[in-house]
Amino acid sequence: MIRAALPLAALALPAVAMADDTPYYADRRALSLILGPGASYTEYIKSSDNDAESGPDAHLDLMGTRTVGYDGNEIYVLIRGSVRNLDLAVGGGYRNFFGRDAWQSFFDVGVLVRPFSGPWVGPRVGFGVRHTFSERLAVFGGLGITLGFGSGLRGDAEAFTGVQWIFPVGSQ
Repeated sequence: MIRAALPLAALALPAVAMADDTPYYADRRALSLILGPGASYTEYIKSSDNDAESGPDAHLDLMGTRTVGYDGNEIYVLIRGSVRNLDLAVGGGYRNFFGRDAWQSFFDVGVLVRPFSGPWVGPRVGFGVRHTFSERLAVFGGLGITLGFGSGLRGDAEAFTGVQWIFPVGSQ
């Protein structure tokens, strides 16, 4: 059964790839730049000394996005600067939006890498709301959780906000 489905899936891939070239989608493609502050609470155990640490932190996010699909969903690349340990994290993922009005909810799924303070690598999940003022400007806020594996075990609970500048790249 699975062997029979593989050739069919391979034949369907070009059709999925061409779906992005339809006029409907071309009118809605956009790139975005997002900047925003946030706060987090971190707990981690370093594997080198088995010492547990925890505490609050503030961070600043710089994110770039590109729309994918027909509903304005986005793939994103994130750079996060942390105040507490002067740490830097990079990540990426997918943001799924729900709703077609000025107010939309969203769900994030991605990965976050902290190359300098550990290193730690792990999944990130978030959710929130976005208010779109125009085709070019939106604000958002949400909550997220990140796990980190590598130089021990790390858990982050975060609140984030931001301003999103949207740059349509379609044939508007």
